[in-house]
Amino acid sequence: INHLPMLKISIATSIFPTEDTERVNNAVMNLFPDANIEIESDKLIAVCDNLDYLVQGIAKQKIRDSTRRYFMGQIKEPGLVFHINKQAALMGKINFTDGKSIMGDIEVSISTDNPDELIESMTYRELDE
Repeated sequence: INHLPMLKISIATSIFPTEDTERVNNAVMNLFPDANIEIESDKLIAVCDNLDYLVQGIAKQKIRDSTRRYFMGQIKEPGLVFHINKQAALMGKINFTDGKSIMGDIEVSISTDNPDELIESMTYRELDE
């Protein structure tokens, strides 16, 4: 794996009254197993510094090129902000969204002063070859 620098990653998602808190927690843990998670009534907030599992999932699902294109449109100061479908994450799959899914999405914010380099290292070609 192309080594990623130490990063500050913030993860957040709503927990709707119809959702099981444990399932929402599991959805986040499936993609960010090292995350430190806090539940605040109707919201899950987490931080972590490791994208390895997400990067491996991108490679395993062979979505490197589409991920790179998607990420290029998600660059926001000071880094990268993107959304992952919560139901897909519960199944251990990565499905990027526009952040407007009916059941809510997992929002991931990564602070970096070089988002292009981050995107390149997350979607590095050799990962799935």
